[in-house]
Amino acid sequence: MTGIEIPATQIAAVLPSTGATLDSHLEIKHDRPIPTAAAGELLVKLEFSGVCHSDVHSVRGETPMLTDVAGHEGVGTVVRVGDGVDEGVWVGKRVGIRWLYSSCLECEICERNNTACPYQKNAGANVPGTFQQYIVSPAVHVTKIPPQLSPDEAAPLLCAGIAMYSSIIKTKTRSGDWLVLPGAGGGLGHMGVQIAVKKGLKVIAIDSGEKKKQLCLSLGATAFLDYKVDDVEHAVKQLTSGLGAHAVICTANSEGAYEQSMRLLRRLGALVCVGIPNVPFRLPATPFDMIVKGLTIVGNSAGTAQEMDELMEMAVAGDVKAHIECFEFDQIDTVIQRLGKSEIDGRAVMRIPE
Repeated sequence: MTGIEIPATQIAAVLPSTGATLDSHLEIKHDRPIPTAAAGELLVKLEFSGVCHSDVHSVRGETPMLTDVAGHEGVGTVVRVGDGVDEGVWVGKRVGIRWLYSSCLECEICERNNTACPYQKNAGANVPGTFQQYIVSPAVHVTKIPPQLSPDEAAPLLCAGIAMYSSIIKTKTRSGDWLVLPGAGGGLGHMGVQIAVKKGLKVIAIDSGEKKKQLCLSLGATAFLDYKVDDVEHAVKQLTSGLGAHAVICTANSEGAYEQSMRLLRRLGALVCVGIPNVPFRLPATPFDMIVKGLTIVGNSAGTAQEMDELMEMAVAGDVKAHIECFEFDQIDTVIQRLGKSEIDGRAVMRIPE
């Protein structure tokens, strides 16, 4: 293993010893050991990390977290490689670490789509994530970041962007179809609007407030509906010739949003579940409705490597761009708390200390 001189310890935002609870607050530690790149791995010096709403769920113990460092939208530079990895190919290259940290690439599931691998590891969930200065990652699973993209703007593409890109693919919609996006003005939704519009879909954006209305319409949404003011179901039916939308991608996380999403679909429509609820609930789908209407319900958390590359190409072309707000690393706990209250527009990105 070769490369530049690496210090022994690093700065990281760490869960307290009491673990992930509803009252957990991240602590900045300066004595976190720096991992060593094993065979087939890269050691990456992180520059930026996006902060995802799912990190809030992890830190609060609402979803499983078996590590003490969250984060899964990391962008940085390879500084060292493990055995079996070509140093000349990798060292100095900018790469991304995303939710799908690794998969076995050998099982029957991986043969079809490795994002659903039952043996996968997830950054910030069951392996240390990107809220730290250095991280190791299997070389085969990192995302190469095009040099035309700045690292802070690339970070949200690794989760929010790819989640929406892959979700749109899963709807199997065609150009000219109607797509409804509840939560369209949020961190995921505003990227979904851009991707969908570029693919020729007519987007009905659902959110609340003048600021989010202007954002969604400026990004190309055909219509904006304020769920606090408008009769959403009536308006969607009016816009779609009384039939309903071809697809709904629900990035909102409330039971009401999911219930409404089902009612907005036309026959043969598709619902993609993306928003993670704070508390569990069952989808309001009856076998009768599924049979009579021929509906499709699918979940999505990540995209394939090919989809990731396609999204990067869109970003380089200027077709999709995250609206970001950058924060210093020592503000990370404040960001987590604000995200939990939906007080951040667009996507939060943390600057990792040098």
